Amino acid sequence: MRVRLRGVAVAAALLLAGVAAGLLGRAALDGAGGGEAGASGALPVAPAGGRTDVPLAAAAADPGRGVAIVARGRRAAVVVYARPGAARPAHRIARRTADGRPLPVVFLVLARRAGGAWLKVALPVRPNGAHGWVRARDVRLARDPYRVEVRLAAHRLVVLERGRPLLRAPIAVGRAVSPTPRGRYFLSDLLRPPDPRGFYGPYAFGLSAYSPVYTSFAGGDGQIGIHGTNDPQALGADVSHGCIRVANAVVVRLARLLPLGTPVRIRA
Repeated sequence: MRVRLRGVAVAAALLLAGVAAGLLGRAALDGAGGGEAGASGALPVAPAGGRTDVPLAAAAADPGRGVAIVARGRRAAVVVYARPGAARPAHRIARRTADGRPLPVVFLVLARRAGGAWLKVALPVRPNGAHGWVRARDVRLARDPYRVEVRLAAHRLVVLERGRPLLRAPIAVGRAVSPTPRGRYFLSDLLRPPDPRGFYGPYAFGLSAYSPVYTSFAGGDGQIGIHGTNDPQALGADVSHGCIRVANAVVVRLARLLPLGTPVRIRA
């Protein structure tokens, strides 16, 4: 499916394809043929619960306890640098809007520089796995006890809370010609498609991952997504343009449970 999540277009073909094609500016892909590439009216969704504010001194992930640290921009845009103290910005990640409603700017924190003034963060941009440094004063920090594992060969999605399995669900993933990219990412966007029984189901997450095949798709830039489906019989197969499909009941639970910024690992 294709979602313009962060500039995100939910477009019907690869990743988040179709929910709001052209709604924001970046498009996710998915869909095995059909889809609502021209659909409008997708609404941004407020981040789920499960996080608490965290002091700057604690701004580091705690893998032993399965806790991640998420940074959320304090303003409409966050400036990202290639290294702490760099003279010029490498990126400017701006807040997007959908139907006049703001989508938050979020990052997954990877490390904290001694002194605490700078944070190394994963970025929701190409190339996959991109990272940079943001000033700690420009973001708010929160703990996130969840993480998601996507197991491609097993066609299985697993949600863990503090390292313990909480939810398991069958999925559909990308075809051989349009594979779902492996790697470590995070949930960057969440939209509510206009038709909860449509191609994308009731909710669509955008990931910080992009298609290795499509640099543009249905008006978007090939962002990968996790979304519901109107074809549950396809779960357990390689049928999409790269997006990850789950049953509608599952995506509803994910939307209510997982905060934006939650780590997502996609593996074989």
